[in-house]
Parts: sequence; C-alpha cells; structure tokens
Amino acid sequence: MSDDRSERLRQRRKQSQERAREGGDSEASETAEASEPSKPSKPDKADNTEADVDDSSVKEEQVGTYMYLPQSQKKELERLYNMLKAEYEYEYDEEFEKNRAFYPLVVKYGFESLDGLDASEIRERLDSL
Repeated sequence: MSDDRSERLRQRRKQSQERAREGGDSEASETAEASEPSKPSKPDKADNTEADVDDSSVKEEQVGTYMYLPQSQKKELERLYNMLKAEYEYEYDEEFEKNRAFYPLVVKYGFESLDGLDASEIRERLDSL
C-alpha cells in the first residue's frame, strides 16, 4: 500500500517538475502542487487583497523544519499549544494556528532564553532535560 502512495507522489513530483521546466513555474508552486495535489490551486499572491493574504498556505510562506523530541517534551508542547490556543481564541475570537503562530513563538522565545549562555550554562540546561 505505501509503495503505491510513494509511487503516486513520485509521479506527481515528476509531472510538476516537467510542467515547471515547460512553463517556468516557481518552486513554491511545485512544492504546493506535489504536497497537496487534491486541493484546488490558489490564485497568485498578486491577485490577493490584504485580507486574503492570511488565507495563504503556511507551506508557501515558511520553511518546513522537522525535529525529534523526547515524548515528554512533545506532550508538553501539545499541552501548551492547546492551552494557549483556547485562551487566545476565546479572547480574540480568531484562530491561533500551530504552524503559523505557535511554533514561531516557541522558537523566538526559546532563542531569547538561550542567547548569551556560556558553555557551562548550556551543559546545565542539557543536564536538566
């Protein structure tokens, strides 16, 4: 079963790349097309009004990054997201998206808490994981 799916994905990627070579499509549209073939294509960003920009795919705006976390950290990340999402959406009556809002917040404020640490402070934090 998974061989069929991977073969279909390879075919779609190949078709997408061929279309890009023929028509000069951008890499972003190739990626979106290969990863979301069943969804209708979105209009170019030039056609969007300011209100429509928020409806664009996170995949088109940001870079995918993958991490491996211990189960306990993954569970804590999910718990924190669910709590912040509920509070934010209740207060502002708008969606709090995990990939568009939460993960960038976690990384930004994680950077800030680690910035300026010396080697021994890094060791202490690693030991406390």
